[in-house]
Amino acid sequence: MKKRNKIATVVAVASCLVLPVWAATTNLTITADTLSYDGKTGRADAVGSVVITREDKTMTGASGWYNTKTEEGILTGGVSMIGQNMSMAASEVHSYHNDEFKATGNVHLQKDNKQVYGDEVTYNTSTDYGVVNGNGKLVMEDSVLTGDYIEGWMNQIKANAKGNVTLFSAKHNLNATADSAVYTQTPGQEDGVAYLTGNAHAVQNGNVLDAPQLKLEMKDNSVQTMGGRSTLVITPQ
Repeated sequence: MKKRNKIATVVAVASCLVLPVWAATTNLTITADTLSYDGKTGRADAVGSVVITREDKTMTGASGWYNTKTEEGILTGGVSMIGQNMSMAASEVHSYHNDEFKATGNVHLQKDNKQVYGDEVTYNTSTDYGVVNGNGKLVMEDSVLTGDYIEGWMNQIKANAKGNVTLFSAKHNLNATADSAVYTQTPGQEDGVAYLTGNAHAVQNGNVLDAPQLKLEMKDNSVQTMGGRSTLVITPQ
């Protein structure tokens, strides 16, 4: 029988146990009620009150695994993640390299003063780029954009939405719908501009405008048709 030079697998059971391992050059800490680690494959499996901490992010969940060699992991069961200027909650989160996250199940992502909701959200913390599939909602400084699909850049406030799109702003007394939309805004400024395309419909201050495409400017509460036959209904004030 050959004598083993090192332990390939570690199994631990405790009410709160910390297993520090190394992923690349970053120290990673995993805490769980039940924890196993295979030093050969680099995979750690954790069950019960799991806490994974790496760099500026801490993730918690009921169970999951993390591979220190591929820098990939999955947490399930009431998952939450807290990082620098951001937080996320979901039923399950799949992480890649500590900056790419795919969350599923009642996802709620908050970055600074912006919020994202959806059935599935993929988000990169390095580029601030995210994609929402299913029941998407983007809550911005003075507007709310919804759609079946939304992609955008949180740091720039630039978003594209498709499918059952709505744009709402209580501040600007605006309700609008369309098949798709492109929305841009400078952070901290009231200069939001939205291009609504396909069955565009906008109601602002009681006035109704229908057109194939509309341009809405929050700065001066203006609505402009962009082509095709349009209809404007003005409600006397």
